[in-house]
Amino acid sequence: MLYSPVVTERDIEENHRIYVERRNIYKEKGFDFAVGREFILRKAGELSGSILEVGTGSGDMTVTLAKAGYKITAVDKDAESLKKSALNLVYENLLSKVVFYEMDAEKLDFPDKSFNNIVCVNSFHHIKSVDRVLSEMSRVLCKNGKLLLADFNEKGMAVVGEVHKNEGRVHEDIGPGRAHIYSFLAKNGYKIESYEEQYHWVLICSKNPE
Repeated sequence: MLYSPVVTERDIEENHRIYVERRNIYKEKGFDFAVGREFILRKAGELSGSILEVGTGSGDMTVTLAKAGYKITAVDKDAESLKKSALNLVYENLLSKVVFYEMDAEKLDFPDKSFNNIVCVNSFHHIKSVDRVLSEMSRVLCKNGKLLLADFNEKGMAVVGEVHKNEGRVHEDIGPGRAHIYSFLAKNGYKIESYEEQYHWVLICSKNPE
């Protein structure tokens, strides 16, 4: 379902205040999210053609892609996450570069071979049915397409977990991890380049022609 954000100036200001506060908490622990995102994008190289972002969340990677000049189709099954992403884009005057859909990644409502690139960053630890999501990504990815996948490594998860604990919350970690994702895609014919940043693992996966 197409998601059209409705936001107010107060929403934008309050969201940005909270965003800056939280990012500063992480920076005090040595974790600069912006550095991680730039590393991920740099390893991906140029993204030619259409881009689908799966699991936009609060829009950190969405903003990074939009700032780099890309136009993006972004999906998330959580409407509140989509609103946060939209608010962060509005603050940066980048909302026009993104089309949002409220959609479950386990059942993407797009035709086969719809996108040249698919991006999924910091979402896999929230996904239990990873094989189903990867199968859907593969279905909607064009031949010769590229998957840009990344998530927190053990060190990153530890910092994020600590911040959540200090806030009285528990950070969800139910995904099977990088090794499983790598194995699944390799068995399905993808050529994979693997990288490690201080707080992230990164997989750049090229789909072979069919």
